[in-house]
Amino acid sequence: MACMSAIPQAAFDELQALYGRMSAALEPFRRHCTGRGICCNFAKAGHMLYVSDLEAAEMARSGGTPDMAQARDGSCPYLKEKLCSIRDHRAIGCRLYYCDKTYETERNALYESYMKEVRAIEVRYGVAYSYRPVTQIDFEALKPA
Repeated sequence: MACMSAIPQAAFDELQALYGRMSAALEPFRRHCTGRGICCNFAKAGHMLYVSDLEAAEMARSGGTPDMAQARDGSCPYLKEKLCSIRDHRAIGCRLYYCDKTYETERNALYESYMKEVRAIEVRYGVAYSYRPVTQIDFEALKPA
């Protein structure tokens, strides 16, 4: 995984634009969120958030401080008091996931489509590719030197 200073700003700009398009595409499938933070406690919810290198770098540049002890316990390192501390920088999986499974099939199809776009951005800008659990990412190593 590369330091985010090695990733051109244009790649981050394209990712943010993709997130904006995604928000509009998700509107018909949006579910109410009660902000309980359960979805971010992966061990308890029985799922895991996987992110690409570009998404991980975007999370790292949020300015939030990851809690890696919390990650080792099976929760998102950016979960703070049941809320996302990096909301505008969160990964595609976070944007699409709801505890309410209504429209899950449609959201899964959107996930596949948008992850292909993320991969295309990574290829275009020479960003290394890996797809790993967010709990296994060294966010400190991603920050610029």
